[in-house]
Amino acid sequence: MILGIIHNRIAWEEKELIETAKRKGVNVKIFDNRNLEVDVTGDGCDYGVDIFLQRSISYTKGLYSTLVLEEMGYRVVNSSKCQEVCGDKLKTTLALKKAGLPLPKTHLALSCDAAMKALEKLSYPSVAKPLIGSWGRLVAILNDPASAKAILETREALGDTIHKVYYLQEYVNHNSRDLRVFIVGDEAVAAMYRYTIPGDWRSNATIGGKAEVCHITDEIEEMALRAARATFSEIAGVDLLEGNEGILLNEVNHNPGFQHISAVTKVDIAGKIIYYLKETYKN
Repeated sequence: MILGIIHNRIAWEEKELIETAKRKGVNVKIFDNRNLEVDVTGDGCDYGVDIFLQRSISYTKGLYSTLVLEEMGYRVVNSSKCQEVCGDKLKTTLALKKAGLPLPKTHLALSCDAAMKALEKLSYPSVAKPLIGSWGRLVAILNDPASAKAILETREALGDTIHKVYYLQEYVNHNSRDLRVFIVGDEAVAAMYRYTIPGDWRSNATIGGKAEVCHITDEIEEMALRAARATFSEIAGVDLLEGNEGILLNEVNHNPGFQHISAVTKVDIAGKIIYYLKETYKN
């Protein structure tokens, strides 16, 4: 098998994937999508690979490079369909709701005034999230009407239309932690708790939050796998919240990092990914 890895930065995860693939007898070709130039009206290109693994940090570049490659007949993991759903929080929420999975109460509003009315229904505190984005960027907790109005008006003034689409959620009292489950194919291969850091309510290892191993119960595994299937994900990081009324689905990341979860759980996630690709697409 010849595996093509698409990236726009070689981080720890990509290095692990490359080294693991070599050890397992999988040939690897590396493609920096910043150098991608394709005649989309032509007959396509022969990149000399059997399958691509999409590892672009940029959602937009990852999606469009995947679309072009799929049109040429290549299989890309994860697919453009998966990326379109997981890369947009509203589309993710709609897919998870359709699958019957439990979710935090979520409202969509298309103006600042409508958002303020939605927040009255959600009550305070609530959370405002950008439709597109990761690592907790531009996520804000709205503690009261005054702070909410100030934050929403600032976004209204940013100019970009996407910031004027307000994705609002109830604040789930999650005991200062959330849960990340790593999915590869039909297996929940690892899970960890991520804790908030002092002075910050967000629980994310990439912003300095502490992490520890989480035992994968049948309930956690079932919910995470259902979320992955609902979003067409073959490889995913599924985020869960432990609320007062049980476990809720929060988000599904279609291009999850795995340095922290590998270190915490001691699971060879790069090995799991390469084995899955090799066995699933060997023909």
